[in-house]
Amino acid sequence: MGFDLTGLDPTVNKIYPQRYNDIMNKYGKDGWLDWSMEIPEGVKNEYFELKDQYQTDNPGDYFRNNVWWWRPLWDFVCNTCDDFLNEKDMEGGNYNDGRKIAKYKAIKIGKRLSENLADGTVDMVHRRYELAKAKADVHNKEVKKEMDKISKNCKSKHGDDLIPANYPEPYRTQWKKAQNKEDWTSHYPFNVDNVKAFATFCQQSGGFEIS
Repeated sequence: MGFDLTGLDPTVNKIYPQRYNDIMNKYGKDGWLDWSMEIPEGVKNEYFELKDQYQTDNPGDYFRNNVWWWRPLWDFVCNTCDDFLNEKDMEGGNYNDGRKIAKYKAIKIGKRLSENLADGTVDMVHRRYELAKAKADVHNKEVKKEMDKISKNCKSKHGDDLIPANYPEPYRTQWKKAQNKEDWTSHYPFNVDNVKAFATFCQQSGGFEIS
């Protein structure tokens, strides 16, 4: 699962080359490849390469994070931009159901993040996340040892082909209880480069939709 953000009126720094237009004229439909057609693999690869290059040249066109990266990034945005983002904006960023952020707000997000990058705030938050992640990793190693021990005990009595969901009692409850001790902090990364990329996207997006 991921969060795909598309610019509503992105700045175009460089247009698609003619080859992209040729591919779309032959195999395209409604702005995308028509997957109902038989498209040669080489053409598909070329299409994706041209698409990637366009998005590199025009960073306001598209931005994507998987759910693990997006949550800390959007939390940071909400914490630093709550003077102009309203509750619906901030809540909408937690779901990929089409919330639109207006152009003037997108520009303000980009400027605010750039200020946070310049004054060291982002780097400080990054270090805080790294420390929390390191602590969580140590904790989770011990949790995994506990879960592995329960699995070993269960399988020694009931067979190796069982998965945790099918463990007989009391092993299923024991395994689930151990699993619930996992610290999910280690799954949510936050770093400077991702903030930089998002700041650039915001400033050049012309407003964006979260979908």
